Parts: sequence; structure tokens; C-alpha cells
Amino acid sequence: MSPVLASAQAEQASSSFHDPLQQSALTQLGAASEPALAVTRAGESLVSVGLRGLIMISNDDGETWTQSPSPVAVDLVQVYFQNELNGWAVGHDSVLLSTTDGGLSWVVQLDGRSLVTLLKKHYANASDLDEFEAESMLREVDLATSTSSDPDIMATPFLDVFVDEQGEGYVLGAFGMLLRTTDNGASWEPWTEHTDNDRRMHLYSIDMQGDEVYLSGEQGLLMRLDREAQRFVQIETPYTGTFFGVRVSDGVLIAYGLRGNLYVSRDSGDNWQQVNTQQQATLVDAVSDGAGHILLVSERGELIRLNTETLETDLIAVPYSGQVYSSAKPEKPGALIVAQFSGPRKIDISQFQ
Repeated sequence: MSPVLASAQAEQASSSFHDPLQQSALTQLGAASEPALAVTRAGESLVSVGLRGLIMISNDDGETWTQSPSPVAVDLVQVYFQNELNGWAVGHDSVLLSTTDGGLSWVVQLDGRSLVTLLKKHYANASDLDEFEAESMLREVDLATSTSSDPDIMATPFLDVFVDEQGEGYVLGAFGMLLRTTDNGASWEPWTEHTDNDRRMHLYSIDMQGDEVYLSGEQGLLMRLDREAQRFVQIETPYTGTFFGVRVSDGVLIAYGLRGNLYVSRDSGDNWQQVNTQQQATLVDAVSDGAGHILLVSERGELIRLNTETLETDLIAVPYSGQVYSSAKPEKPGALIVAQFSGPRKIDISQFQ
């Protein structure tokens, strides 16, 4: 996911205004070559999202793509699937879409209008907040809407989403926005005040495994869920640059971001070790190769294979063909699908097998 595209506000010049929250995405004749900002696995399929509400599905490991109907025309910047059927996509104007049929159809769970209503109702009646805290959160809502082109819309983009098999999940975004669900997305509760992020720095990534939940963001911000306190507490890191991604897997926590910076912790973030990734491009994604390694992807499409036991890295310099925003492994080995401005593309990684 591109941090520039993810946090920028898309303005469409038109002689007559069409509300992208009320307009379905247009059918694209050459959808497979339209800008893709994120891609993920959904069982045996691949699902990609992009500009102006574009959603595409591939059932042949990324060889061909078919556009799916989308209920909005705003830019979608990230997509996540809990399993082969249940998934979510997020984007600008606080859009959160959900699907229960593997991406064939989508509905709006939240958008900039319904989020404003949700936030105002929640903080006006929040029994777990004192009067000062509640009023402070309501002022933040008023400030955010006052700077929007439409005061009825929360224009803050959502940047990532994760919902586990037990129905617990979070959607997060710019200016510290955070919401939580415990019923598989049927309802969402504002949770911004449950974070050690008083400066409201942008939140870019979330990962969960078991009871562990981590969020990453700007200026070295990394937070871990303290379940007893019901709060995301800040983890000290040796890096002050932006972490665009965080991943936790089998006791190994990794955080990655600008200029190839990669850090690994084996004790839930108490201690960190910097890993030499052998390149300087920003790291935008990380996927497991299923063989005890993690593949990190740079915005230039370079691939770094990390051995999580030894922390040794191997680098493959893929010929540059445009900026990369996201990646996903297809079902068959030997390839990686990357999301690019020219559409989803397959990269040969057979030399890593």
C-alpha cells in the first residue's frame, strides 16, 4: 500500500458533482490494467482493490481478473479476508465494505456519513468516559468535519482492517482513527481514546495472532493491546521513522517501513534487533512463504526473504516496472502477485522455492 496514495484525498474535477459515497463504481472495460492499490488471498482466489471503488477477483492465480460490483466510487486502499468468504475493504471518506461471498458482492458497513453519526452518538453517551474526555472527543469530531469539504462527512481515510475468526477486529486510519468490533463487523465501537496516541498520528497497519494485537504508525509508533487495561499501549522502538507495516507470527514480531528499515522482536516488542535488508526502498508489505520465511516487498518491487530463525536475508532485484503498493501469494508456489498503478502483476519467485 502506498503511503502517499493511502493518505491523500482524491479530488475528481467534474462539471456536475456525483457523490462517490452514493455512486457505484463504474464498469471498466480494461479493469485488469486499472490502478490497483492492494491485493490479498481469499481462499483459492485473489481479490484486488483500487481507485474509484474498483474491485477485481482472479480465480486462476492472477492470470486473469474480473471486476466485481462495488457500491461506492471512492478510492479503496486495502483489502483483507478472514477466510475464503468473509472479507473487508477500506478506503477514503471512511469507507468500510464487507463481503460474505468471497468478493462477488459487497455492502457498506461504514462510510463518512454514518461514521459521523456513530462517533457523535457514542461520545455523547459514553458511560466509561468522564465528561471532559467525552467532550474532548466530540471536539475532535467537530474539528475533523469542519475541515471536510462536506461537514456531514468524515473524510478521514481508513487504511487497514483485520477481523479474526472469533469476530474480534479493528479498522484504523489517518489521524489516529480506530474502531473495534467483537461481532464479526456487525457493529463497530469507536476506540481512538483507547490508544497511547494523544498526538493522533496516522495508523497504517494492524496484525493479530491469538490474543496478540499490534498497530503501527507514524514516527516509530508501535502499540500492543493490553487486554486487561483494554488499551493499546505504546512499545518503545529504536526507530523514529514511519512503520508502514507490522506482522506477528509464531512468536516473531516484525515492523518495517521507510528506507528499507526492518526490526524484529522475539519478546513481544521489549527488545529489538535491526535487520539489514540490503536495500533502501520503503518496505510496503510482508507475506509468509509457508516455509519458515517472510517475504518483504519494497515499493520498487524488490523482494527480501527473511529467515525468522537466523534473521539472515536474501535479496532478489526484480526489474522495475512501476511502484508497488501491496502483495499476495497465489495458491500455487513460485509466484507473487503485486498491486501496481498499471494493475495487478505476477512476479516470478521460483528461485526462492
